[in-house]
Amino acid sequence: MSEKQAIEKATAERFLALFNQRRGTDFRIVEMSDAPDARCTDMHGCALNLEITTTEDRPGDIKALLGRSDSRSPEVLRSHIKRVARNEERPQFSSLSGDVSDHLVGRLRTKMMNDYGPNAALVVRDTSGVDWDWDDVIPFIRSRLDLTPNPFSQGIWVLSRVKNRLFQIA
Repeated sequence: MSEKQAIEKATAERFLALFNQRRGTDFRIVEMSDAPDARCTDMHGCALNLEITTTEDRPGDIKALLGRSDSRSPEVLRSHIKRVARNEERPQFSSLSGDVSDHLVGRLRTKMMNDYGPNAALVVRDTSGVDWDWDDVIPFIRSRLDLTPNPFSQGIWVLSRVKNRLFQIA
């Protein structure tokens, strides 16, 4: 299993635990695949397809998190702080109502252009170093999306950074 598949499987497992608790269901993963990322069924044979994606506070954060980029390393960040102190650069901030939601809306729009089969849900794993309160920004995100061509009949969900809360976007 690739690193990407392992992350998707762990995300799907935690999502299902919270989803099942919320809905009173018992879905479990029966197959990891490419699109959708996880195929699930319950004890009655009902299907649930999960497509999984992640958030980024800034483009490249996922690569850095996985060790494929040094863009968030202590050395790079220290260098950035020094350049800011010398007025050579502006500080880099991430805001849930700005940068983070912009990236998320773009990612959602891209995912919503595809068809993941019947009974699909989109699971967005929050990977930010900040434990954002998604309840505050979800109405803003909804207002920026056209949800009429929504291929996710089972919802669009955000799984919190610590994977203990679900927030429903649609």
